[in-house]
Amino acid sequence: MRAALLAVLLAVPATAARDGQGWDWRQSNTPHFIINHQTSWLPPGFSMGVERVHSRLRMDLGMFSPWMAKEKINLYIYADHESYLGGEFAPPKWSNGLAVYDRKAVAMPTMTDPRKMISVMAHETTHLLFDSYWHEARRTPPAWINEGLAMLEEAQSPDHPESSIWYQQMTLVDPKKFPDLEVFFSVTPTKDLHNDQAAVGEWYVQAYSVTHFLLRKHSKLQFKSLCAALRDGKPVADALWLTYRYKKISDLDKKWRAWLADPVHKRRVAALTGEARKGMDETAVGKAGLKSSSFKKFSTSFSTGFMRPKAGAPAE
Repeated sequence: MRAALLAVLLAVPATAARDGQGWDWRQSNTPHFIINHQTSWLPPGFSMGVERVHSRLRMDLGMFSPWMAKEKINLYIYADHESYLGGEFAPPKWSNGLAVYDRKAVAMPTMTDPRKMISVMAHETTHLLFDSYWHEARRTPPAWINEGLAMLEEAQSPDHPESSIWYQQMTLVDPKKFPDLEVFFSVTPTKDLHNDQAAVGEWYVQAYSVTHFLLRKHSKLQFKSLCAALRDGKPVADALWLTYRYKKISDLDKKWRAWLADPVHKRRVAALTGEARKGMDETAVGKAGLKSSSFKKFSTSFSTGFMRPKAGAPAE
């Protein structure tokens, strides 16, 4: 009976007490995930939701992380935000999730909205998979492409990017407001913008937008080749010429801004109804311009490193 349920992705939890953790960890298995959770049951549809995310991520990220086809990813779902912050991974107080490369794991708290949980899981799993490609060469991905890709993968479907809060925010910003790409590519928000909240929010929307343009409006092979060139240490300008045939960064800048100004983006967002538009009214961007407090709410982390857990982890 249990095997049959697993076959349709209705994961059945197996209770296993973890000494010294303060909670009983339970474990549910799907074809591609080992889900450790502190609550008795996972939110309805969560197991099927993470498998749908995996299928989508495999289309975009399988070229970076072929191991994802055979190796399971570990998810640690804490009972609430307090237990998540006090758990073994010691995440930043403002974060909603964390990717842990050494464990091939993602940690996050249980949330009231299952859709938000799926979005956070997609964001952090993207970091895990993409970072592993760079880790092979003992390098760290540029912040703009690492965060941009993670935000891009939060969308429910590449065919409907307007479902993403980041796409919606992108349509609210005048393309002329964004800094030149020559400047943008040189910025790391945690180092360069930490005292400028408006600039941090703007940077995140721009990172999403530029990455969207490079991946969705060009071939995946070009995007993979760009990342390979950057991982090899080539400057952004050289990597763009080798892979996209943009002679100068300013050439990409013009093409990207022209795409950004296309009215089709606003039409797609205007066609949204109900819950799909809710995020536009919840963020500071939708109310009064760019402000980073809202971006901390929707982006799970300002930087992702290869976190090393403390002792006493739940057994896998």
